[in-house]
Amino acid sequence: MAFLKQTILAALATTPSLHQSTNGYYRSRPDLAPPQLNITIPAANPNGSEYVFIAPFPFPMGGTLERPGPYIYRKDGDLVWAGTGYYGDGAGDFHPTTYQGKPVLQAFQGIVDAAHGVGFGQHVLLDQCYQHVVTSTAGNHRISSLHEFNVIRGETALIEVFYTTPANLSAYGGNSSQQWLGNGNFQESTVPLGSTNINSGLSRAEAWDYFHINSLDKNEEGDYLLSSRNTNTIFKISSTDGSIIWRLGGKYPTFSQIGNWTFGDQHDARWQPQLSQPGTEVISFLDNFGDGTTTFNDVSRALVVQINHTDSTATVLRKATAPYNLQALLQGNAQMLSDDRIFVNWGSEGAFTEFGADNEILYHAFIQTGSVSYRGFLSNWTAAPKECPALVALKTASDLVELYVSWNGDTETSTWRFFYVNGQRKTRIGHVDRVSFESSFTWKSPFTLPSSARFVAEAVGANGECLAQTSLTAITANIELPV
Repeated sequence: MAFLKQTILAALATTPSLHQSTNGYYRSRPDLAPPQLNITIPAANPNGSEYVFIAPFPFPMGGTLERPGPYIYRKDGDLVWAGTGYYGDGAGDFHPTTYQGKPVLQAFQGIVDAAHGVGFGQHVLLDQCYQHVVTSTAGNHRISSLHEFNVIRGETALIEVFYTTPANLSAYGGNSSQQWLGNGNFQESTVPLGSTNINSGLSRAEAWDYFHINSLDKNEEGDYLLSSRNTNTIFKISSTDGSIIWRLGGKYPTFSQIGNWTFGDQHDARWQPQLSQPGTEVISFLDNFGDGTTTFNDVSRALVVQINHTDSTATVLRKATAPYNLQALLQGNAQMLSDDRIFVNWGSEGAFTEFGADNEILYHAFIQTGSVSYRGFLSNWTAAPKECPALVALKTASDLVELYVSWNGDTETSTWRFFYVNGQRKTRIGHVDRVSFESSFTWKSPFTLPSSARFVAEAVGANGECLAQTSLTAITANIELPV
């Protein structure tokens, strides 16, 4: 009874509060510094179970970003998971997928060369505890590229490999010094040899990247959809003999584009079989608009296009145009969602938008200035991290302590319970609802806190079950966060 009375009195003496981080720093996890989101059009349900998945890195090159890497956010910009330490800094194409029937996270990690638009590394899958599942590497003595890792029906994956080879480029206007070719196999380029230092062909680092694959997809029949940025063309490739079945756009199009529409420097071409009718195929992609030297349109947009094989035409079924006249020179993707929504990551513009069924803007945000994400996604995700929650106890007066707790990557905690530990006795001192990445709780003790004071916190699920507990945490002096 004495213990119960003490617990009730202690609970009455507390003041729960929600702690918002200062400039992305958290008292319980000062090692984390997630890029901030500037939300210009708030979502209607910012705290729902659908999260934003991005992997920001500095852009333009030389930009400052304290902690590049993959991140999960709520739509209100609140952090869910920081991938620092789980993936390397050069991360990209980060989002949930399914592997062998189970939800996993996928991401590229390696070296990103944004100036040349390439990345070299490997692709890593993590489970719902953020533990390693498998690492995918390219075969035939090649290195996987940033551009694509597309898990097909949960078993296999499409990857893109970029490699350079010496070649005689005289037929394309090259001189004796221009002899390095970036691997590409399908069509002449609209990017002339030597048009920029990046494509000069003078060295392996400046190889003539005349084709530039940036997405791969596979349909139920086994044929491939391939986007070639530097030819402004989307190809359908036969899985049986590797031949070109058709071309959309570019210098040698198979189809007439009804309405005289154009596109260029596109990314993320995907099959959309649920929208197809007999005799047609439907695809989606991001029309970047141009590359800074050649301009096809005055603004970037996501397009859904119907290919009609009866009359050899291509018709735009849907167009989601970027707000603020955004012009994404590089990178980006367009994700088709349920309820006919589209989520578009505007690549080098460092922004993303969710569109409704009528292309109305439901949500828009900019990533922290000086950073971009190669691709971005919206998805549901459920996780229970293997790492323990983090707790810090800051003594602000002889009888006052501020407790800050977080659990990086957790999606299931609804309440935090706090306990004072004195020797073998564990006394519950209160609780708070979990409403953000870091929660705080202030406890006014009925006695002067000794230097031996210790605290723990428990993560509690929606059904009242204990999901995890912090380690026993000693009381420390109050500290000021960076500003």
